[in-house]
Amino acid sequence: METSKPQSSKLFVYSPIDFRDKTEERYERAFSSLQNTLHGPNAKELNITITSMISQDIKQQEELQLSFIYLMLTDTQLAGSALRDLLIVTRDGLEFIIIHLTDLINAKFQKLAEVAKHQVLWLFKELLKSYGSNQKINGFLWALLRQACGGDVSPKNIAWIEGILDILIEHRPRFDKFPNSVGLVTYSYVRLIEDHGALHLQTLRNKEVKFIISLIRERFQDIIPLGRDFIRLLQNVARIPEFNKLWNEILTNPKNLSPSFTGIFQMLSTRTSRHFIGNRITPDIESKLHFFTSSVKFGNHKKYQDWFQDRYFATPESQSLRSDVIRYIINAIHPTNELLCSDIIPRWAILGWLLTSCTNPVALTNAKLAVFYDWLCFDPARDNIMNVEPGILVMYHSIKNVPMVSSTLLDFLCRIMKNFYPKGEERIRAGVYSSLKVILDKQVIPNLVPLFESPKLDRDLRAMIRENFREFMPTTPTFSVLETQNHFGADDGRPSKVNNNIEIKMEELDKSDDLRFSDEEIDDKKLKIECPSDNEDEEAPVNNDKEDEEEEVDDNDDDEDDDDLPLSKVRLKEKPLPDKTELPSSIKETFMTFISTKTLDDFESFLDDYRSLSSSEQLDSEQEAYVFANILSVFKSTLPEKCDLGEYENVHMLDDCYDNNEKLEQKLEQSINYPLYGIYKALCQHDEKAKKCLVIPKILDFCHSKLSSMGFLLLYYLKVNAKLALLKNQKVPTTFRSNVYKLYYQWLNPKPNQKVDMEECLEKDLELLEHYSLNVFLWIISDIYREFEQYTVNNSDILKILVGCIDAKNLHDLICDITQGKLVLFKNDTVIDVIRDSLEYETFEQMCFWQLLQAHDVPIEKIQDMIPELESNNNEALINMLFILKKEEPTEELIKLLLSRETSRGDPFVTSALKHWCMMEYESQLSEIIANLLISKISQNSPKKRARSLKSNSQSNSGPSAEQVRQFCKFFLISFNLINSISCSC
Repeated sequence: METSKPQSSKLFVYSPIDFRDKTEERYERAFSSLQNTLHGPNAKELNITITSMISQDIKQQEELQLSFIYLMLTDTQLAGSALRDLLIVTRDGLEFIIIHLTDLINAKFQKLAEVAKHQVLWLFKELLKSYGSNQKINGFLWALLRQACGGDVSPKNIAWIEGILDILIEHRPRFDKFPNSVGLVTYSYVRLIEDHGALHLQTLRNKEVKFIISLIRERFQDIIPLGRDFIRLLQNVARIPEFNKLWNEILTNPKNLSPSFTGIFQMLSTRTSRHFIGNRITPDIESKLHFFTSSVKFGNHKKYQDWFQDRYFATPESQSLRSDVIRYIINAIHPTNELLCSDIIPRWAILGWLLTSCTNPVALTNAKLAVFYDWLCFDPARDNIMNVEPGILVMYHSIKNVPMVSSTLLDFLCRIMKNFYPKGEERIRAGVYSSLKVILDKQVIPNLVPLFESPKLDRDLRAMIRENFREFMPTTPTFSVLETQNHFGADDGRPSKVNNNIEIKMEELDKSDDLRFSDEEIDDKKLKIECPSDNEDEEAPVNNDKEDEEEEVDDNDDDEDDDDLPLSKVRLKEKPLPDKTELPSSIKETFMTFISTKTLDDFESFLDDYRSLSSSEQLDSEQEAYVFANILSVFKSTLPEKCDLGEYENVHMLDDCYDNNEKLEQKLEQSINYPLYGIYKALCQHDEKAKKCLVIPKILDFCHSKLSSMGFLLLYYLKVNAKLALLKNQKVPTTFRSNVYKLYYQWLNPKPNQKVDMEECLEKDLELLEHYSLNVFLWIISDIYREFEQYTVNNSDILKILVGCIDAKNLHDLICDITQGKLVLFKNDTVIDVIRDSLEYETFEQMCFWQLLQAHDVPIEKIQDMIPELESNNNEALINMLFILKKEEPTEELIKLLLSRETSRGDPFVTSALKHWCMMEYESQLSEIIANLLISKISQNSPKKRARSLKSNSQSNSGPSAEQVRQFCKFFLISFNLINSISCSC
């Protein structure tokens, strides 16, 4: 489709890849019509012509007004006369003009040319001067202020902020009349003043402070409804002398500001309207946030976060914007029940990212305050549970994998109750307690003990929590048998576990890709913040009341993996460890030793004693539950967060070492020196004995359902075991023992007579392993493909995991392994099905796929049937298929497939292949093949042959149709100069 060149635009700024905006095309059509109408007459005739336009219908009237808007925004010299003519033409008091300009600024501001932005401010000034009584101008002002972005001190943004400020100062009596405008201007500029502390911005800052202070003091009655978030903004500018003086009056003499103002708690108890909070982020940011919380799945969000970080938080000054984003997410984005029950990324996860990625200490403190600000004066009767939900969930879900987040937030919450406003400490504490009570009443989380008593919190912090939240703590602490005498530390340097709770699993983040939001993705997700009406009430009720969402957790769900649960339903499914139970004397001593020392040797000793129990000493269900729960807790507490192979993280450094390498041997042995690997050792060394004893299957079944890493850690153990045997030159099998892995899942199979789906098991474990450690995944992948050949070769799902995690260096290593025969990913028989599946991959993933495929030297005959199926948008596949065709000679079958492609116009893929063959001296061979095709198609024109041809075509694909051959001749042959050659062949 042909479009006008973006460079010719007067209204918008386009990048080289942008299409021309439809809005501008509409403007230009209207303006062209106006030019034709007004061309030629003198001034007197012009006035008569313009006046005559007033009687036109509504649609023509709107087009006429659009033409004047375009003229005013693009021509500074004619803007004045255009406005004058517009005032003559308009019949609705400029309502259409103002609404249209407001929508233009909200939707297209980022694309507007600098001249157009300057003219927007000029037009606002003129409208305010001429039509100051028009209430629609208030909406225009709201749209202008939304584009004054916080955290941005670029010259363009500063010029925009100062331009609006100068207009407001000059025409203050006009905008004073608009409802909510005084509050909006004050709220916006108090936030912006925070960013203008640099020396070169002092002049602007002084002007802002003088104007805003006068507004606050003279119109304080209009400031009171701004509520608690205005107090938060005032805190950030309290060091400025004028605001410091204002603070003293608010705290000590509130009546001096307004007779109806009773003090700071009057505003802290008032929830700030989401319209004011939303005005502090641009429509562009708003649309991205709504896309985040409604369309991005949890686990796929890392790439979007990276894009957002690079776009909006790239400068030191932009860190202050995090608080605005957090407040908007908490107060304005309230997911529906359907979203809460889906796998869409929850708000608490976004808040956790905003906190952990902040690089400025002051901005981080303000961001923490933004998270908890609604807690401080929370009133269940007036406040919404959704405003405190993200704060508790980000602490609750981070305690396992990111305990630092939970620790810093809990520490901040404890300290802010005392230090936020010392004179009002009791009211602040009551607000926080009310928040926690509502959180528990509405079952946002089941209880607070797993968070407040987590062993991952340090001793001082837990003491502070107990002091500040006594009424939420259990009356008597319940310690499991896993605790040693020192409850806060163990001999091995790791904190002892207080395992009367279960740690919530937090999904790992997906790999980062270079990705940006597309306009198509977010187009339907925009939620505009309209100017509030004069009688704006409290925000509308949201369809997510937690009372309607209370659910009973079925006991049968205890064995369900957290990975399969929607994020909104993640609960503390595991119960506290059973009370200490009396065990048989033959295992009691070794069991107690094991849970105290948590070492592999002691676990093996206990396992040997356990398997040796006589029939009269077998454990009952209560004893088994006690033993298994403690074993699982030790497994979890001792496993490292990731496998650390130190300097051997390079895959080939591990595989290329065949001699006795003591350092590597020691490192590998150390990496599996944890109690969990004892159960794998029993599988490998005593599998026959273990089959007769149900101890190991029972332990495996109990632990596997609650520790998803067991499957892929078994794969790692088998690889390390084989490598150690090779290094030690033992006379034992040094291959990867895949039978142990199969035995593991056979024991876990709830239906012994049903075959285990090994493909599904491998896919799940390899995906988890790739997230756990990419280097370990790449280290063992060759063994997986070799030992599980029937499940992995030509497996599209496993291949997708592989190509989705590698970079160029990893790709080079894999191709080297393929070349050396160590790795086989494809076999010829069904490789075409894998190619079809690969068409859904991302661009880099497809390029990796084709490189790996070509490394296998798959014959063209096995993949050539894909040629007609490839569409014009399958660019990666077409590129690599063309490379493959360049290495082949033209055959009748290849030509048939090429000409069978469905193309209405010339196909560059077919053109390039045929042109290359002509250049490679295959012209005569190519001409003969095409001539034979033409003869065969012409001969089919007779009725009898056509009938036979149709019958045979219904049974099989005999090649291109006559119409396809005709199209080929029309578009291709002339450019190849093959007409003569084909004629001779015919």
